[in-house]
Amino acid sequence: MQLELRVEQVRHEHIDSYARLSQEEYGTSAAVSQTGHLRWKFIENPQGPSIGVHLYKGEQLVGRMVALARQFSHRGKVYKAGHIVDFLVHPNNRGMPALLQLAQGLKQLSGFDLLLIIAPNQAGAAVWEKFVKMPGHFDLNVAVAPIRPIALLQSTGKIRNWRVAPVLDWPFRRLGDVATKLLNSLSKVTYDLQWPEPEELNRMLSADWADRVIGVRTFDYLNWRYRGSPVFRYQVFFLRQKGNLIGYFVTRQTKYDGVNCFFLVDAFGSPQSTNSAWRTAARFAVSLASERHAEMAMILGNSSFGPLAAANSFPFITVPPRLLPRKTTVYAQWTSSSCFDIRRDNFYMTLGDSDVI
Repeated sequence: MQLELRVEQVRHEHIDSYARLSQEEYGTSAAVSQTGHLRWKFIENPQGPSIGVHLYKGEQLVGRMVALARQFSHRGKVYKAGHIVDFLVHPNNRGMPALLQLAQGLKQLSGFDLLLIIAPNQAGAAVWEKFVKMPGHFDLNVAVAPIRPIALLQSTGKIRNWRVAPVLDWPFRRLGDVATKLLNSLSKVTYDLQWPEPEELNRMLSADWADRVIGVRTFDYLNWRYRGSPVFRYQVFFLRQKGNLIGYFVTRQTKYDGVNCFFLVDAFGSPQSTNSAWRTAARFAVSLASERHAEMAMILGNSSFGPLAAANSFPFITVPPRLLPRKTTVYAQWTSSSCFDIRRDNFYMTLGDSDVI
């Protein structure tokens, strides 16, 4: 039986089929195998409906990729990107015919100003570069703050004697905690877990970033992104200085390649926020990671400018690209004429702007 391509808005009736397809590949416990997560991710997004590029064998869904709506702002104008995520084909149907049809489906997408892909691995990069021929614009930066270095080496298989890790890590952690608390005591920035009123948050989020390209953030979007997930748990901290809201940052602790990792998922605020405030926020995040026994804190994003550039400082260390196990490339293609250049020095992107984790 031949495969049939359908490009259609993701609706509630697709969710069970999505879950069954994911369960074949990832098992039942993965987030993408759970119907609640899939409804939240693809149907409840306040920035617009998701469009599925679907492959059917009869009436059975055997392949998919989804354009998740994501808005970006440049010089006061909002552009709608279709962020391509959840690329998956059933094992019995993988091959060149399925890939050809899905690639053809990308060309049939409408309602988006550009298509955006954040390639998470080398296999994905090969598909987008060599087959789809999607232009790659820059790679995201990685910065880490080792908190329990001996435990980190143990998790990665470099040390096998588990008994030595707590003993050798203790003085390193204590030194880091003391240095962080001392530096942060000099700052006048405070942190608040209580969400601001929508008007105050939207006012801060709507500030003009001039020529920079910024993912649109609103109270509704952040509420969906960081409080609505039925699976993932985030903590959102709001920064204030002299009582004024100046920004926020988001954290999440999870296992990453077997390492107990504390992610700085998102950081954003007023363009007038000082570098000192963001450095203080980064140190505060590392102190939280230490309290929660993470082995390292990590930033993944474009740290060329904005809050991530300032946060990427002591105790974070930028990892040279040659030492990374894989690169995370930002691919993007305009669906009509180009409206702005997509470059490392003008396109702000955090982990929270990429796929939902």
